[in-house]
Amino acid sequence: MDRITFHVPGDVVPWARAGKHGKVQFTPGKQRNYMGVIRDFCSQAMSDRPLFEGPVRLTISAIYPWPKTVTKKRLAAPDGAWKSTKPDGDNIAKIIKDSMNKIAFVDDAQCAVTTVSKFYGDKPGLIVTLETLEGVQAPTA
Repeated sequence: MDRITFHVPGDVVPWARAGKHGKVQFTPGKQRNYMGVIRDFCSQAMSDRPLFEGPVRLTISAIYPWPKTVTKKRLAAPDGAWKSTKPDGDNIAKIIKDSMNKIAFVDDAQCAVTTVSKFYGDKPGLIVTLETLEGVQAPTA
């Protein structure tokens, strides 16, 4: 199975609705800059290989810094590291998919399976894996 994986260190920036200035829409600067960072790491991972063709699986791990007020009880709990607050996983996926267009695949519509995990950890950032689904049987109803 053909795949790439890359890590984007630092704070995770989700996709945000474009703002309006008069009649002109604009993408917030923080989001635009983060998309550029994702593109750079994705380009390095692609390393002159051709774009993915056909259906792909996108797996995203969004790692957030532990809250300053985290309790010892939560740290010890088996489910204590899951992040169940904003941002929404679909907004994390959207910024990554849009950033990878024309770099990893022709269009983000090729993402037949997208999985987003949000959790707390010691090293914040994104871990992104993209793999082909060519030759993999789709689930049956």
